[in-house]
Amino acid sequence: MGRLHFFKVPHIIKQLHALQKSNDEQTPTDHFPEVVEAFELLLEDNLLLDLLDTKCSCNIIEYLLNDWTKQHLVTDVQVKHFATQRENTSLMLQKRESGNQALSIINFIIRAEVPLSGVLKTLSTDYNKVQEALLGVLCQVLVGNSFDLILSVATVEGRLKTFVTRLIQCNENSKQVPGEIGKPSIIRSTLFDVSFLMLTFIVQTYGSDVVLSEHGDSFFEKWVRECMAERNKPKNPRNMIALCEEQIVDELLLSLRNPETQHKNSNLTWQDICLNLPGVLNHVLIAWEKDILTSTDVKSILENIKRRMFSFSVCATSFLCAYMYSVRENELLKPLNMIQQFLTPLSSEEMTSQENVKERLGLSFQIIRKMQQDVHPSSNTKSRSINLTQNLVSQTPLSDQFREVWKTVTEHGWLPVMSAQILESLLQSGGPTWLTKHLVHEILICKYTKDMLKTMDIVFAILHLDIERNTEALLKDIIPLYANQMVGGEINEPQSHVLALLSVYCIISALEHRQGTISTLQQKRTRTHSEADNSDLDLSNVPKLRKLNQEGGSDNSCSNDFLSDNHPLLTAVNSDTTNKTTGRDTIRTATLKEPLYSSVQYIFKLLQQFVTSDVLTPKVYFAYRFISLLIECGGERIRPVLKLLPVQLIQNLLKVMVSEDISVGLICSLYDLRTATGRQSAVSDLSVWRNIRLKENSLKL
Repeated sequence: MGRLHFFKVPHIIKQLHALQKSNDEQTPTDHFPEVVEAFELLLEDNLLLDLLDTKCSCNIIEYLLNDWTKQHLVTDVQVKHFATQRENTSLMLQKRESGNQALSIINFIIRAEVPLSGVLKTLSTDYNKVQEALLGVLCQVLVGNSFDLILSVATVEGRLKTFVTRLIQCNENSKQVPGEIGKPSIIRSTLFDVSFLMLTFIVQTYGSDVVLSEHGDSFFEKWVRECMAERNKPKNPRNMIALCEEQIVDELLLSLRNPETQHKNSNLTWQDICLNLPGVLNHVLIAWEKDILTSTDVKSILENIKRRMFSFSVCATSFLCAYMYSVRENELLKPLNMIQQFLTPLSSEEMTSQENVKERLGLSFQIIRKMQQDVHPSSNTKSRSINLTQNLVSQTPLSDQFREVWKTVTEHGWLPVMSAQILESLLQSGGPTWLTKHLVHEILICKYTKDMLKTMDIVFAILHLDIERNTEALLKDIIPLYANQMVGGEINEPQSHVLALLSVYCIISALEHRQGTISTLQQKRTRTHSEADNSDLDLSNVPKLRKLNQEGGSDNSCSNDFLSDNHPLLTAVNSDTTNKTTGRDTIRTATLKEPLYSSVQYIFKLLQQFVTSDVLTPKVYFAYRFISLLIECGGERIRPVLKLLPVQLIQNLLKVMVSEDISVGLICSLYDLRTATGRQSAVSDLSVWRNIRLKENSLKL
């Protein structure tokens, strides 16, 4: 939001003012009176400004208005006047927070505008005169999160295409020159590597359609069109191999197997290597499958690729990702292992042997992980979130994007992959409550029960994008929201029944999520926002899953080619069956964890409020349907949830509902009859039920 406030809002206000201003209206040229009046009102809200000044460690009014003077929204005199009113309070708040030395995001954003102009100016200078200075500038951009901030500023200021165009020209100028040696050759190769990696990262983030021209003839643009693995744009690996020259592939294979035999007078250029690596890796995969090459040989070849230039690792990964699209699931392990090898850290000697290795290596890791995530998503939400940025780049409001993607879903009658990706981006942007609210609304507007149930199935599938957070939003935010509409008669049967059914399904799915076996993870691929080694249930008899690939790689990216036979992952994958009786016993003794624990507690307290009166209302019937569906759909699996039932909920429900609707079997199923507490609670509820039945029978007599 900081980027938007400081760079985009002034332009928006100026355009809005121009649209509303009449031709006869006379307004000052150096400021807008309406903006000045608005800031005078804003200054009256001291609590809000105190909070912003404390969080941002600056006088937010002064920072905000400095950029607005450039658009002639306010004058310099007015800026000083407004800033002076907040100066003493702001300084006092900053001193109080002086222990926090972290630089605020506002300072980062403001500082990023100047480097962007400097980078663009350096890129536009004569390449032959500023090669070394240009290399220093580009490598400095990669330090920390400077690159992300500069891209953000370039985007909101409309200078992203200019940045990309000049980077492409830099990459073109940095292509290998035959016969060049020494320091000029090193600088040129590093510039080629840095510019290639930066351009690839930008294309991954924004999409090639956004930042590249349609028929660009530069080397990088050709490589993107023919060889780059882009999200939703799969490439044919056979086409990549067809572009390779057999002579170059053979020479590359020889030099990668035995680097010491590489000829000094070789005519291979960096761009030739980028385009011919698919042919090399195809030969390596075939030889590895036929046991001509060992895993040690493959490791050596991949390490030699990475040592030469980090952009080569990216080119190799791009082919491997395209290859993974075209093979069966049981053939994924070897290419996944090869990608993981590109993500291994360098030794300390290799890190110090070249300049700016850390920055280039880090950027190449980000690119490779994104490519891997696109073709083989990890079950870890944190690692999945790195590949969502491209879908978020849109000027269309979130609600319009949702309506468009939902139209696609309804036309298909099922959830297409691309629609699921867009919905996941909307989940990250709008949050679980926003997305869940829109999805539930689509269920409730259906006219017929059949359509409603079909829509509910699709919605239930979408909620698995992050089942825990979406279940929490459904139980804590959406159900209370629609509960008020039940009173007014806006929601009746079957909407109430379907809403209760969806809630129960989500609870059961969140409850079963990650119960400690890798097979469950691989089959369901259910998302969560917890750590990869956390489980929904505290299971005493199930071994905890070891957290693998903490750097964001895929959970399945290992095989016995690179692992020892007794590795825990291989042991888990090879176990085909589990003891079901032990699993059921474990469920009975399990306890819920957050956020499911607090969500279930909340919904039960809400149901308790529904049944406080003696009148049978739609809310009371919803409470009955919810509890009965828990038993009907959950069985023994739902036992940890039923432990949280409020003591008086069932008895209050018995007093309102018709006794025929609630059976003895339903009451007994609510409690664990093997425990003294469960038997006591069941007996208490059954006594109430019996008394009500006796009273009803006596009235009939």
